[in-house]
Amino acid sequence: MIYTFCSPTRVVLGDAALEQLTSLLPALGKHALVVTDPGVAAAGLLDVVLNVVRPVIGVEVFAEVAGNPDTATVEAALSVARANNTKVVIGLGGGSSLDVAKSVALLMTNDGRIGDYEGSDKLTRRPLPMVAIPTTVGSGSEVTKGAVITDTTSHVKMVIVSELMFPTYAVLDPRCVAALPQRIAATTGMDALTHAVEAYVAKGANPITDAMNIGAIELIGKNLVDATKGDANALFGMLVASCMAGIGFHDAGLGAVHALANTLGAHFGVHHGTANALFLPYVMDFNLESNPAKFARIAQALGEDTAGCDEMTAARLAAAAVHRLAENTGVPRTLHEVGVAPDAIDTLAHDALHQADLPGNPRPCSIEDLTALYEAAL
Repeated sequence: MIYTFCSPTRVVLGDAALEQLTSLLPALGKHALVVTDPGVAAAGLLDVVLNVVRPVIGVEVFAEVAGNPDTATVEAALSVARANNTKVVIGLGGGSSLDVAKSVALLMTNDGRIGDYEGSDKLTRRPLPMVAIPTTVGSGSEVTKGAVITDTTSHVKMVIVSELMFPTYAVLDPRCVAALPQRIAATTGMDALTHAVEAYVAKGANPITDAMNIGAIELIGKNLVDATKGDANALFGMLVASCMAGIGFHDAGLGAVHALANTLGAHFGVHHGTANALFLPYVMDFNLESNPAKFARIAQALGEDTAGCDEMTAARLAAAAVHRLAENTGVPRTLHEVGVAPDAIDTLAHDALHQADLPGNPRPCSIEDLTALYEAAL
């Protein structure tokens, strides 16, 4: 097998990481657009960033990103960027804001609409420089080469991927997650765990991505529950773990959890982290037989005692540990809890079958398998 690995984003992390923007931004451009959401603005984090940025660069703000961002949101943010001659885009928020920021940076230098770039490596010109500042502990989008945007017409989550789409800088500052609500810490933390687990066992996994992903799993196992209780050190640990998982999954690929979750989000607007958290334990149960040795290593990384266990028994402990994490963090465990009725499963399963992430799953999935996984989550 021949593998490739690329992670060109420069990561700045630690106390006062935001203040490093005063020296980083002027070299990127004279005018910035900050792309964020109303919750981040209301929490005061937008003001923290603007107080750092405004003395060194001109700034406009687009603060209308919602969960599961769509093509209309991208177009609205793009209009603000064009009207203000934006030269650098700053994404501030969770994966939704970061993905909209990436899309705006792309369209400021490439013609057409964001849907024209669905798929891999369709860009002809490098996007504007982009700075990613995550305020949740799950997406990893600050270090990945793609964006996920919902088509408002087809209700399909489009995946746009290019080696040119990596953010220029990722800034991980403890202040950005210190006040993260319990619910968001739980769902985005489980999102990060999904990235790490799926990529660790994915068909495209390699020794470099394995090291990043198993390290992320260990950090998540140590910090996730305490992070949901508001522990500042645990929240920062989760922020770092999410970034590591982002680095670990973009070359390894993902799998059935994302196929199921992306479809659910596109049809019902379920938050991506919530959907991933819901399906991860069930897909792990399904995938155990594909690579028991790797699942056994996941169990160890999550703190399970596998001494004296045969490989498959140890592998089952990994799935059991994730079921417990889901229960202990209070994330939704059933489709009923997120307002999805059984009669939607047929449509969801057929759409999931065509999701871009599904081929990376270590165990082949038929329409019957996907239907059964949705039914397991009822």
